[in-house]
Amino acid sequence: MKKRKKDKAAMDSQPKQKKKRSRLLKVFLCLFAVLVVGAAAVCGAVCLYWLYTKTHYEISFYQVSSKKVSRNIRFIVISDIHNREYGENNALLINDIRSLKPDCILFAGDMVTKTEDDYQAMLNLVSNLTGIAPCYGIMGNHEDERIYWRGDKELPAKFENAGLKLLRNAQEIIQIGEDKIQLLGISSTTTHGFEEYGARRFMEKTSIDSSAYSIVMAHVPILFDSQLSDYPFDLGIAGHVHGGLAIIPHFGGLYSEEEGFFPDYYAGTYTLSNGATLIISRGLGDSRNIPRINNMPELVVIDVNWY
Repeated sequence: MKKRKKDKAAMDSQPKQKKKRSRLLKVFLCLFAVLVVGAAAVCGAVCLYWLYTKTHYEISFYQVSSKKVSRNIRFIVISDIHNREYGENNALLINDIRSLKPDCILFAGDMVTKTEDDYQAMLNLVSNLTGIAPCYGIMGNHEDERIYWRGDKELPAKFENAGLKLLRNAQEIIQIGEDKIQLLGISSTTTHGFEEYGARRFMEKTSIDSSAYSIVMAHVPILFDSQLSDYPFDLGIAGHVHGGLAIIPHFGGLYSEEEGFFPDYYAGTYTLSNGATLIISRGLGDSRNIPRINNMPELVVIDVNWY
């Protein structure tokens, strides 16, 4: 009799177990569907944002002050544009720069992309901008790659002929109104190259004029921490790291080749150990097909004593 009751209880429990498994399967499938839809939505949003960053940029304003400057001076920095065009023949970018009325335009390197032989658009951009303000610049690692590894020996002359004064371990004293500006351009695009390619020798032999507002341009920002902060300049300008690819809220940039994950130097304003201000551009273009996340391309505007 007891055995029959046990068999009956077992038979009664089987439908209940089947129903329980069925409910669990439905819950699992629902969760899986939600995850798939969520992942698709995130991927779609990232792709749309990435496409948006290929045709749009932000104008970022940075303000610094100096007693060496008697009037308001405006610099515009173009960095890491990598052959990109904003509008036909860069008309949108040129119009924005014209409307900002800069006193001087500075190129912080990587105008070209190392694998692209045709960079006429960048030469045209320089040529157009020289009609707005004097243009000075340095070369980045992509220019170095084209010159020294791909045999493009004419690249510097092409940009010089377009109107860009290249500072290759060189300085230029310029006058803006009554104010004297000392521009120093560093050629090194690696930390070891600072010694190897003459940047250290250039900085050691160059007298930084204490009466002039001095600006050092070096493409790779980590150089300012490891190599340049011993010198008495006023403002440093760099690019190269593209904002760390993705900017994570509360953590900063995600990655740079020199510093790895969560680099100290990725974008924005820093104060160096010598008291100078360092401004790192997120860049106007991309050298590889890696999506920017929370990291719009930027045109940098630096106002000295502009309040």
